[in-house]
Amino acid sequence: MKKILLLAAAAGVLAVPGMAIAEHHGHGKDQPMTRAQLQQKLDEKFAKIDTNKDGAITKAESDAHREAMKKEWAAKRAERHNERFTAMDTDKDGQISKAEFDAAHAARAEKWGDGKRGDRKIMRGHHMGHGEMRGDMFAKLDANSDGKVTKAEFTAKPLEMFGKADANKDGTVTPEERKAAWDKMRSE
Repeated sequence: MKKILLLAAAAGVLAVPGMAIAEHHGHGKDQPMTRAQLQQKLDEKFAKIDTNKDGAITKAESDAHREAMKKEWAAKRAERHNERFTAMDTDKDGQISKAEFDAAHAARAEKWGDGKRGDRKIMRGHHMGHGEMRGDMFAKLDANSDGKVTKAEFTAKPLEMFGKADANKDGTVTPEERKAAWDKMRSE
């Protein structure tokens, strides 16, 4: 269980650079990220969560942010479902026939091969956030256990993980370095 929690936390930290680039370039995992870019994204994320702008994130602010993100993800998921439905409904009659369904799934199988798309079940659980995992993460970020997370506490672990992933220490994590760091963490 401890290994799964550590992997989930590490995945989230390693995903931050990818998510940050994805916001600007449309596809994060294939882009390098500098330490400065990561720091900027962490600063922006911290500012977004610290709603009262007192320089610290409380558990209540963290929980409120998580709930807002859940709603945002649900809206995006609904939008993707509508887009998929529209794409499958080739005759645009508002219904998906068996033939349309089969054709869409055949096309998807051709695109994705054997259907394996990585550890989506593991990541889905992390992405959507389980209360006990998130609470534990908040406690781990709150290094001095004062019930709030300062910017220094918020950025320490992601920057440390960035440093570990930056194998050649050039201040940039490439997609290859990101994958190698992820593979190393998974094997530990």
